[in-house]
Amino acid sequence: MSLNKRRHANAIPIASFATWLVIGIFACGSGLGYVWCKNQLHATGRTIKALERELSDLRNKNEVACAHIMHLSSTRSLQERFDTGFIKLTRITDDKIVMVGRSGEQSGSELRPASNERSGP
Repeated sequence: MSLNKRRHANAIPIASFATWLVIGIFACGSGLGYVWCKNQLHATGRTIKALERELSDLRNKNEVACAHIMHLSSTRSLQERFDTGFIKLTRITDDKIVMVGRSGEQSGSELRPASNERSGP
């Protein structure tokens, strides 16, 4: 009968193991989640940095294009193109010019209403 009394003395404490197993799984899951979030943060940061670099390059290209447009539309450049015959222009003769007079005498310092809309249909 002495064996019967100590029957539970050598039993495996399953409840204690299960508790520690759950705690370990939770800790491992939390650690993996933290590492995953950090990796996502770094990946997103690299993407943002690449997009910022691309935006900077596009702004620089835009500035270069604007400077090129300004150079090509300058008076000197247009005159050179006209002299080489690349641009063909015809002079406007005086018989083609129409002078539109003012309706009434108005001084230059007077405020007048102005409209940019077309009159009529």
